[in-house]
Amino acid sequence: MLTASAAVAQEEPWGGNVPGWKFTQTGEAANVVNCRAVQGANLISRRTNGRSYVSVPVPAGLPQGWYREGKASIIIGGNAEPIDAEVTGRLLFHIDDSHYAALARARAYQWRVSGPRGILSGSVSFSGDVAKVLAEVRKCASANTVARPEPATKPSSAGKWSGEWRWIRPLVFNFGGGQPPPAPGPQDVTVRQRTTASFELQPNNQVKVCISTNPCNVYSFAYSNGAYNVEVSGGAMSVVTNDQGRSLNGEFWWKKENRARTTPDATFTLR
Repeated sequence: MLTASAAVAQEEPWGGNVPGWKFTQTGEAANVVNCRAVQGANLISRRTNGRSYVSVPVPAGLPQGWYREGKASIIIGGNAEPIDAEVTGRLLFHIDDSHYAALARARAYQWRVSGPRGILSGSVSFSGDVAKVLAEVRKCASANTVARPEPATKPSSAGKWSGEWRWIRPLVFNFGGGQPPPAPGPQDVTVRQRTTASFELQPNNQVKVCISTNPCNVYSFAYSNGAYNVEVSGGAMSVVTNDQGRSLNGEFWWKKENRARTTPDATFTLR
């Protein structure tokens, strides 16, 4: 288990014992630990924030960036599914926990990505007990997850924070529909990457969220273990903020189902 003071990007071994596999744990930003199972050039990852991915080396001709559902897919056990992929130092395919059982049975998957030069594809085969491998990355993530005690009383009608809201994607915001548009239109504006926001608690588990690029809205929230989980109207977006006393550090997704699969669309620090 990594200690709370572990430096970001410090890699340490994790003791999983599956022949042909190596297990590591790496400290990342925001106290997240990335647990990896590595076999050759391929790996399986689970982070302590609940997100998982499988990863391969980046194929030639595929630029860095995100490849959303429709441009990327994986096939496990004959079942194809659109999925979000990301190219950083490697090609990552963000998967759900629901993929684990099929991956353990198949011990393999195929992938496809539509890049600027056409369709790229490949296949990965694993050896050994993949079910045990997946259990080990879960165990590693669980061991590195620090439980926070529930406060004696939850804040329900007091507290206001404001500060910086940083858009990661998209930088085009549709003021008419409140959703990221497929392409910029005449009513769309390019949002500054950094803008401002406020978060104000109100009675009856309500919170008023204001972003300088969009009108204020009031949403319901659930509070547990120091975290506000805000479900935005229609279930299309989700906001999670972590109460750190005098400040709130939060993450925002356009689609709440992406919370376990992708990095956030925006982050914010409010005081």
